[in-house]
Amino acid sequence: MRRELTNRREFLVRAGVVVAGVAATPSVFANKSAAAAAITADPGAGKKTIRGLMVDAARVPEPAAYYKRVIEFCSDWELNTLQFRLTDDQGSAMRFTSVPDLVTHNHAFTAEELKSLVEYGQGHGVELIPEVESFGHTGYITRSPAYAHLLDRDAAGDAEFTGIIPVNPEALALFGKLFREVAAIFPSTYLHAGCDEVNWGGSLLSRKALQAKGRARVWAEYLNALNEISTGLGKELIVWGDFVLHKEPAILSQLNKKIIIMDWNYSDNSSARFLEALQKVSANGSRGIGAPALSCYKWGARVGTEQLRNIDACVDGYSTTNDSNALGVIVTNWVPSRYLQNSIWDGFAYAAVALKDGTATAQTSAFRRFVERHYRAEWNVLWDEVFRAVYDQAPYIKDRETSSWMGLLLPVPWSDDKQLSALLKGPSPRSNPFTQIRSLLVQLEPLIMRNFADFQSFALSVEYLERMFWRETVVIQLAAKKPLQREATDALIQTIAERDRDMADALTRDWNGSRFPDAGAKREPVVDLEPKDQLHYQWDRATAYSASLASHPNRLYQLMLAVSGL
Repeated sequence: MRRELTNRREFLVRAGVVVAGVAATPSVFANKSAAAAAITADPGAGKKTIRGLMVDAARVPEPAAYYKRVIEFCSDWELNTLQFRLTDDQGSAMRFTSVPDLVTHNHAFTAEELKSLVEYGQGHGVELIPEVESFGHTGYITRSPAYAHLLDRDAAGDAEFTGIIPVNPEALALFGKLFREVAAIFPSTYLHAGCDEVNWGGSLLSRKALQAKGRARVWAEYLNALNEISTGLGKELIVWGDFVLHKEPAILSQLNKKIIIMDWNYSDNSSARFLEALQKVSANGSRGIGAPALSCYKWGARVGTEQLRNIDACVDGYSTTNDSNALGVIVTNWVPSRYLQNSIWDGFAYAAVALKDGTATAQTSAFRRFVERHYRAEWNVLWDEVFRAVYDQAPYIKDRETSSWMGLLLPVPWSDDKQLSALLKGPSPRSNPFTQIRSLLVQLEPLIMRNFADFQSFALSVEYLERMFWRETVVIQLAAKKPLQREATDALIQTIAERDRDMADALTRDWNGSRFPDAGAKREPVVDLEPKDQLHYQWDRATAYSASLASHPNRLYQLMLAVSGL
């Protein structure tokens, strides 16, 4: 068993951190740079207001050509920052050389490929901020047999999340190496260390530290240690704010004031809530970045109007203050396998207009600007109807209890007997507003003069939603008919199977035309992602199931009879 370190000084020194004149381990750190000295002198000097987007390469790495398009989009729409998530539980999107045996995506980038992206960003006036998960979301480390001993999940905590042992010196030594590699590639002022949604405290080392110090102190000491690593590399550390600001606020006062708090909040639609959190950060002597969401856990192929209001609230909250501790806003966008890659440029455009010209302008003209600039199409009342409907009707996960909630629930396409039986036993068919939206898009298609493939992807996302609700409705309607006719069930399942296959082919063409055709998120379940998070894979499962029913049509007939009790 490793000897438990007796104090924080020894903990940091063993990890290769400069502490009170003790030299850092040469293999991990160079001498403190001029940039690091500047951070110490005045961390806020000469900073621009951050207006940015985030890409989640850690969940689903996408081709460099796509990220270059995002950079170009940011430049064209006057955004100056792109947060680039490199690691998560699913794997690393960067091929690290200093730490072998990490769980790394098949299409992870080399250092040279990332440098090329960074330089492309610099050429377009867009700063790329790297994010390396350093406490929670560290499955890219602990899922590897070489580092499984660093897993710190607490059985009493949230089973969805994990953590790395914060008081094991091996963890800091490892992040010293990872940070150094990333810092050599990304010249950004900032380095994002993640540190959200952490479930930790189950290991013997952590239990002893908790007994001796308590949670807030262990948290703060660990983040302060990460900050010393970052500062030694000339970087300013960013951490997510869910724990340090909200869940365990006692941490905040013990953090080094140079650590930047990024307040992610994807539900509140009141600017007062964002401003209140910012004021709490600033009163502590710290700096903050606002982080609303475009796509988050609630949504599937499309996001809803409620999410646009979340962006508005954050932008308004940060724009109503002259506080120099408010660094700006980065709009997050999570789990690319939830949506079609090129179907969401309109959402990016809305965020860009809100950040640059204000939310009032975004609400009245963002989509018109998008249509005229991105599609180079003439705006008309049909476009207005499309964007209102596609956002207002977007189905999502019901994450709150309210008697007035009337939105469409987000389904996963039925793909086995159990799911189909549950559907048949459920409520009446839900409305399907997407048929009308599709008909409008057919009328608008001839107007598209630019980025036609993006329009096709947008239209396909609407067609996907229409088809998903249609296949639910038709089986419920048929099952309700008495007496049930075998010929009718045979004909229906043949039609469903044919349409499922057509949609699967269209989704495959869309994916293969812009993403890696052999990506894991397309072909198989991805660790810690829910079925709703893998649109393409789940539709393929549904297609295989309907095809099996079509080849043995009596199965559907018998299943419907069983559900109806006949």
